[in-house]
Amino acid sequence: MFLLVAIFNLALPKGGIMIYRFPLTWGYLLIAVVGAMASIAVIRKRNLQIAPIIQTFGLFLPLAVIVYYKAVHYNLPSVGWIPFAVIFGLFPILILIAIGPQLERIRAADMARAIRPMIRFAVAWGLMNFFLFILTREIIEIPYLTVNIGDVGEVLSKNNLRSGGLMKLVSTYNNGNIFGACMVMIMPLYLYFEHRKIWRALFIVAIILTLSRTAWFSMTAAFIMMALAGQIRLNRAGVWISAAAAVCVLLVLLPVMGWSSANLIDDRLGGRLTYLQDLKLSFFGADRINIPEVVYFGLLQSFGLFGLVISLCALGFGAGFGIMHWQQLSRLRQAAVVGVLAYLAAATMDGAMLYPPVFPIFLFLNALIYRRGYVPVADHSAGITPRSASRASGLVPAPLR
Repeated sequence: MFLLVAIFNLALPKGGIMIYRFPLTWGYLLIAVVGAMASIAVIRKRNLQIAPIIQTFGLFLPLAVIVYYKAVHYNLPSVGWIPFAVIFGLFPILILIAIGPQLERIRAADMARAIRPMIRFAVAWGLMNFFLFILTREIIEIPYLTVNIGDVGEVLSKNNLRSGGLMKLVSTYNNGNIFGACMVMIMPLYLYFEHRKIWRALFIVAIILTLSRTAWFSMTAAFIMMALAGQIRLNRAGVWISAAAAVCVLLVLLPVMGWSSANLIDDRLGGRLTYLQDLKLSFFGADRINIPEVVYFGLLQSFGLFGLVISLCALGFGAGFGIMHWQQLSRLRQAAVVGVLAYLAAATMDGAMLYPPVFPIFLFLNALIYRRGYVPVADHSAGITPRSASRASGLVPAPLR
């Protein structure tokens, strides 16, 4: 089941159908099914931690309540509030509360075997279509798998074209900014799992070819945080060679797109600062809910100052928990913390929060932060807790107190 969730949320995240103007992806459907099954295990074993409960019921769920209140009070159309209720209400319960504890029954090596080929596929598919478009002005789409049936033939119209005859590398995510946000977010985890240098290099090149300044900025921020976390060793020549190669690729792309170095720093954030013209500060927010590219602006506009504080606490709770217990975390969990921080950096420009599979990946990384270690199913049946088994097996550092 974990493998299926990885396939349809990492390799084929947009595959699915349309139901009443709502895109239903196979990945989201699997999360619902697996979450429902995992809920039974949680009820039976009562294997819960305080931290994800606080993040879910104390922070995310109040946002869902606010969404529902606004929907009823202002008579909002379903398309205007249901997606927000799902990401703030349903997904945290399914992923953090139900699925999260089950991650302790999956070995890190098996996670790698599931995640690594999915990211490789997404990178390879994206590179293929990127260069195919340059040669033929066409891309390959597979309805129901690489693209939602309702979006067939629409990928090029989703703000994916750049000057110079280039298209953003969109892979199976159908949008360069969404692909960039997801890959940067999962980059610390993927580079932890991936040991082949060629795939590491192609992964970085794919992010650069998104032609997204948000992806470039957040990738740079992620690299800095990975270096501070010790995941990247700056005393290795390969690191500097890779960085120089990435800069060279960027320098080649800029003149092709007709950009100068000044275009790298857009003081209007690609036109997104126009949102500020409509901003009206209030305590509880506007009479509608809208979270555009700049996530923090959307949260302030939609939920007001009160809701913004709750939102920031909800989004940053997992990373804060990880930083507070940093020395006690395994390298896997540390990579998850950096991934969450990378997304929080991307959200300052374009967080693509509402679009599949951004928020489920974000919550999955949060769930990994809380994962205390691997415990075989037999040990669960015998009543051995994840905490004691992890410590005894030496798989993770001493337990959190």
